[in-house]
Amino acid sequence: MKFRALLVPLTCLMLIACEAPLVLDGVEQSKKQPIHRTDRIQTAATSGDDVVIAGIGFILNSNDAGKTWQRTQPEGLPAFLSAAICPDKTQVVVTAEKQAWTSTDSGKTWQANNLDTEEAPQHLSCGPDNRLWVAATFSTLLNSTDQGKTWQQTTFDEDLIFTFIKFFDAQNGVAVGEFGSVYSTEDGGENWLPKEELIPNEFFPLAVDFADSQHGWVGGSSGVIFHTADGGATWAKEDTGTDAPIYGLSASSLGMYATGGFGTFLERQPVVDGVATWKRSSAVATRFYLRAIAPLGNNKIILGGGAGTLQAMIDDGSGQLAIANIKEGE
Repeated sequence: MKFRALLVPLTCLMLIACEAPLVLDGVEQSKKQPIHRTDRIQTAATSGDDVVIAGIGFILNSNDAGKTWQRTQPEGLPAFLSAAICPDKTQVVVTAEKQAWTSTDSGKTWQANNLDTEEAPQHLSCGPDNRLWVAATFSTLLNSTDQGKTWQQTTFDEDLIFTFIKFFDAQNGVAVGEFGSVYSTEDGGENWLPKEELIPNEFFPLAVDFADSQHGWVGGSSGVIFHTADGGATWAKEDTGTDAPIYGLSASSLGMYATGGFGTFLERQPVVDGVATWKRSSAVATRFYLRAIAPLGNNKIILGGGAGTLQAMIDDGSGQLAIANIKEGE
């Protein structure tokens, strides 16, 4: 009887405790942070100190080289895939929902416009003449001359996925896609010609970048990277020392870098006896994938990936990259 008499008030106390309001100050505070632990960063674009980062359901902007960030989180959580900043400072991000989101005020406001295509966009770039280009499925290329408001479509009527497009000037550009396909144009995209020699093994390029019209790299699954020194006419395989898929490539005055699965961050080493190799950086320590990569100013590289991973690497003059700052997801 004494035990039962004691059990009743204890049970009441437990029920009262269960009904007490939860303390969610930490959760609410973390929501106010620009970068969240659940963020899946997919793409990055930079121009001077301006940075746009985007992923599943959000866009991040910085106009001070990543020191501070502004977050835009549209309703419906669109899946942002690829970003670009034009020479006129227009920022554009393309979504899996076949829209182009455009900002002309450094990310303060955004306008969404339909791509008006049945094909799925894969990659976005902006040429030196401020013309926007989108690489898409079914050998489709889109371009816009009015900041993404309207789009013109070109298709080669082939069952081919283009995963990359870039213009080096107003006339000369390159598009890379499935089955090791490489196309080039010399007349501003009016006509495209395929390269006779494909990238070996019907290569599917998950990541592509060109330093200039002649020197380019493509990355794929199992850590494979190929390099061209003749505008895509021929390709040579380079040793990466990893089996992780390559998701991002960056060619700039800082050097050549790659991101990939399982926190992979690679730097291309100087060519020795005609052989180029890649070395994994020990400065980055994360188990999450890294996908977004872009040069930031004259001495930094910005990286982004899963679980709100956002890091800036700096060349401190020692010949090695070091962490400049870390933005962990909250």
